[in-house]
Amino acid sequence: MTRLTDLIREQASREAVATDPNSSTRSTGPRGLPIPSSMTSPSAAETDWYQHACQELQGIKRAVQTRQPWTLDELARIASGIVASIGAHDKLVQTVLQHDTGDYLVKNAVGVAIVSVKIAEALRYEAAKLEQVALAGLLHDLGMFALPDSLVYKTETLTDGELQQVREHSQHGIRLLKDVEVTYPWVEKVIIQEHERWDGSGYPNKLAGNQIDEVALIIGLADVFDALMSARPYRSGVLPHRAIRALLVNGKTVFPHHLLKALADQLSIYPLGTTVRLNTGETGVVSQLNRQYPLRPVLQVSRQAALGHAPVMKMVDLRAETSVHIVEVMPIG
Repeated sequence: MTRLTDLIREQASREAVATDPNSSTRSTGPRGLPIPSSMTSPSAAETDWYQHACQELQGIKRAVQTRQPWTLDELARIASGIVASIGAHDKLVQTVLQHDTGDYLVKNAVGVAIVSVKIAEALRYEAAKLEQVALAGLLHDLGMFALPDSLVYKTETLTDGELQQVREHSQHGIRLLKDVEVTYPWVEKVIIQEHERWDGSGYPNKLAGNQIDEVALIIGLADVFDALMSARPYRSGVLPHRAIRALLVNGKTVFPHHLLKALADQLSIYPLGTTVRLNTGETGVVSQLNRQYPLRPVLQVSRQAALGHAPVMKMVDLRAETSVHIVEVMPIG
């Protein structure tokens, strides 16, 4: 399993090369394109790549809907920034797991990209491959931008004809991608295969097993995970730990075991940002994972201070404090 410290070390090495004026080597993005020095500097991890990605995808969506020209240059650079940020800390993952409101299509695309990179980390993908995963995640539902909003955001049950229209979004995505001058073959493969399933139950071509590209399976898994957490007009979303449990129980035939394990290992049964109640009666927020002890994360716990004083925040490592354990996950809000 890729460890966070290894990724930080790797990213620091890349940044040192990119910012060394005496070096002839420069960091590159998903297609080997140079990344601006501002992106490869240590401050790159502090950029709000989540909002940056949302804004860029909104712009692409508007361009598609109004049939205006658009490019992927900026989104490719954002994909590189997302990977650098995840290599430095888990803030982007926390943002995804909090699931704020907004345009579902756009939020889903960014969330899928981030979770997919975390899964790919566990599979020891190299940095350049992680950037490809991020870009493919951002674009996996590109074809949905070509469908009318009245269909995409319909609150009632879709008719058979409408469902077929939605299922044709993969073909729309391939067509839209071909309108872009620069080719991204791995993105095309993901767009057409992301809804295929390991047991052959997916669409559009009923592929099964190793017929499906692994990156497409990773992004398909991240997509289902994000969908389970998302509240829709016709159902409520579930907490991250319940989404993981649901996939571990019900996803055994539709996704390969090593991908399900990678998701669980990277996000834990108690993902970052989860609020839990302890057997002491206190509540805490998961701030760090213990990979070898997924049931015993590090918590930020609010402890009562003396009368008239504000509560004191304290870090509690459940791996060390063996008499303390999690009783339940607290609902959001």
